Amino acid sequence: MKISRVPATIIGVVQCVIAVIAMVFMLMLYFNMLQVQTIFNLPPELLPFYLIVLGLFSLISIISGGYLVLRGQK
Repeated sequence: MKISRVPATIIGVVQCVIAVIAMVFMLMLYFNMLQVQTIFNLPPELLPFYLIVLGLFSLISIISGGYLVLRGQK
């Protein structure tokens, strides 16, 4: 199956941008910037779970988006 270059590159870049936004949100949760933990009323015992989920989502999205960008350039 052949992937078109332009849509693959656009989707890959958008996916990487969403992953970076999720990573920034993860850091905001960790350091409690702008009182994010109190705004979302997060219990402190579930904070590591949220950080792991956001971190894994970001990592997988960056890898997948990077792959799509590289495939779109070939």
